[in-house]
Amino acid sequence: MNIAYDSNYQGCFVCGKQNLKGLQLDFLYDAEQDEMCTRCSFAPFRQGYERIVHGGFVSMLLDEVMAKACLQRELVAVTVQFEVRFRKPVYVSEEVAFRGRILEVRGRRIKAEARCLGEGGEERAAATALFLSRTPT
Repeated sequence: MNIAYDSNYQGCFVCGKQNLKGLQLDFLYDAEQDEMCTRCSFAPFRQGYERIVHGGFVSMLLDEVMAKACLQRELVAVTVQFEVRFRKPVYVSEEVAFRGRILEVRGRRIKAEARCLGEGGEERAAATALFLSRTPT
């Protein structure tokens, strides 16, 4: 599969600025922590149980912040394995932070981790993933 990639891909549901149904999030690199970061809150129509954000949206952002960490190192990669642990609910309209970083790069295999943090820094969810780079490192 040959995909042209731009870090601001306009059609992306998470970061695409021209995707009117998407989240249109900005991602920043925290050089001190070597992490990619974003902040957001979820509208009530993205809930699962009453007032609680559907876990699929939380998982999507955990995956995305790890993918952006890959891109920070100029590694265009796809997720091949993903594990998430939900610790506490994320509530609708609550601002949360997502932070992701690379743990290890071995050839085309990239291990990464991400966290979803509440306003006081409390961990709401965490994930680990294995990405496969489209080109050898």
